[in-house]
Amino acid sequence: MTDAGARAAGPLRLPARLEASIKAAADEMDATRDVPATLLAELRDAGAFRLLTPRELGGFEVPLRTVLEVYERFGRLDASVAWIVWNANWGFLGALLEEPGVARLWNAGSEPVFANSGMPGTAVTVSGGYRVSGGWRLVSGINGADWLVVAAVITDDGAPRITEAGTPDVRLFVLHRDQLSVKDTWHVSGLRGSGSNDVLVDDALVPDELVARIDVPARIRRPLYQGFIPALVFPGCTAIVLGVAQAAIDETVELARSKKTLTGGVLADGAHAQAVIARTEASLRAARLLLLSAAEAMDEVGANGEAVTLEQRAALRAAMSHGAQVSREALAAMYELGSSSSLYHGSPVERLFQDGMVALQHANHSAAFFEAAGRVRLGRGPGMALF
Repeated sequence: MTDAGARAAGPLRLPARLEASIKAAADEMDATRDVPATLLAELRDAGAFRLLTPRELGGFEVPLRTVLEVYERFGRLDASVAWIVWNANWGFLGALLEEPGVARLWNAGSEPVFANSGMPGTAVTVSGGYRVSGGWRLVSGINGADWLVVAAVITDDGAPRITEAGTPDVRLFVLHRDQLSVKDTWHVSGLRGSGSNDVLVDDALVPDELVARIDVPARIRRPLYQGFIPALVFPGCTAIVLGVAQAAIDETVELARSKKTLTGGVLADGAHAQAVIARTEASLRAARLLLLSAAEAMDEVGANGEAVTLEQRAALRAAMSHGAQVSREALAAMYELGSSSSLYHGSPVERLFQDGMVALQHANHSAAFFEAAGRVRLGRGPGMALF
């Protein structure tokens, strides 16, 4: 096994290692609308939040392709847990921040737990740092997080500061848990255990050492951190829904072996069910391979010390949009194939359908990204920020 393969093997085994604990917590997550503190601690201690963290900070620092495979495997077990794992994997801040900021976050070797939101707030320059304000919706895992990472536009005299590239100056700001308030807003139909509540921040001071730029080279010059940093975050939600959709197929196959039909046989013996299962699974596997291929292209760019091109970013976004579309079709097909069995609380397909459909509402799965990828292919700009 290569060194890279050995590093990847540990993270890839994490979902299976934690499966029993995740399954045991399912009912509590639904009831409390959050991941239990005991399971969160188990995830942290096992290293589920260290996939993108630099090795010198105890992280796995594995390629993006491996990270997406881990998310997908968690998605097959429980969408809410997978969502928390994805949202907490901001350890790459250890490669972006200067050493004083890293020392503050990884104080005395303890592992920080992050939550984040990509919705932009505002930041005003003050002596020694910035004053950050804003409201952020859908902040998954915030109740169990030590730190919140938000994007904010730096403003001067009430107007956005413009960079040399002609775009607003957007940076990442790391706030401590005691600098924000959480609103209990997560009353939803699916993904209930993700605790995706709203957050308010009012004029919080963030020191320079806890502010990261994504438009300049990372402090740590190793392959994972030399590409387009937002690409370490964006595709995680798609990997999860691909895993959820695969789990829905698996559960429907199991159901089909015993579910009676109107004609007296079992669902598995019907030509329609056989065709739907085969066609849906083939489409899902193809979408998974496309997403992993696009991620692997990003990894290769970093390994070769090259710059990620707009075309490669467009390919990743197109793979995400395609994966979301195929996952939506797969979930609907399995829900329909299960007929009345899909309706009841306690049915695995019912929960997977609800969780998957909520996850597919994420902004990263917007159909607008297909349009943006098409604009790039036609020689136009994507027409949206952080593409």
